[in-house]
Amino acid sequence: MIESIAAILIAGGIGTVAALIGMGGGFLYVPTLTLIFGADPKMAVGTSLAVMIFSATAATFVYRKQGKILYRAAAILFIPSVIFSILGSYLTSFMDVRFIVAAFALVLILISCQMLFPTLRLVRKIPYGPHLAFSCREEGNGDGQVRIPVSHLIVWGAMGGLVSGITGTSGGAFFVPALVIIGVPVHFAVATSLLTIIPTSIAGASTHALLGHISLPLLALYGAGASVGAYAGATIAPHIHADHIKRIFGVLLIIIALIMIQQKVLGM
Repeated sequence: MIESIAAILIAGGIGTVAALIGMGGGFLYVPTLTLIFGADPKMAVGTSLAVMIFSATAATFVYRKQGKILYRAAAILFIPSVIFSILGSYLTSFMDVRFIVAAFALVLILISCQMLFPTLRLVRKIPYGPHLAFSCREEGNGDGQVRIPVSHLIVWGAMGGLVSGITGTSGGAFFVPALVIIGVPVHFAVATSLLTIIPTSIAGASTHALLGHISLPLLALYGAGASVGAYAGATIAPHIHADHIKRIFGVLLIIIALIMIQQKVLGM
């Protein structure tokens, strides 16, 4: 009983933070599932992707009412993202557990670098081909007109999907900075990322389910907590400056990455 309550509360806290920064929550779902609840890394990845279906949906519902979602951008992002999420999920059946943990730890470190050093551009603009025009009116954003290259969305959608399927981290670590670097205001980027995460997570989780990589008891507990937390996070997002939260979690993610490497790679 205590363990179940703890799982719901942990997932709720992660869901809140994930909705604020648009990264789905897999960067914390996976390590808490493995380090606290003892889930096998492959099981943690699959369960994390399934949990993000609920949390991203709850957050997207709120952001939709706020008018922050760029639907055409999300549509182009999610097509390659879904394809590569399925591919990445399928590849895990051939991978050594230690490789998956090491890949996840590397992604955590990259995410933390983006959080701690905003000027460090790990995601670059891809300016080729046709562009789509969007209106993203927000205070301090001028007329809010943004032009996004379709090739930019396709490439980073594919990268986000592949990483999502292999590590269970949702792809938001690529979607949000890919949108921001092209001129999309951060709240629009977060909202669009979370909508994209829904089909990406469905595709990855479905593949992992077929491979037997989902824990239904943990999914039920984490799904309940994450949904409530994500709804709350999206509701308060317009009133909170996410930079301070990112710096705190940037340091936390490095610590988690080192612990996972020590316990799950070097200690195996």
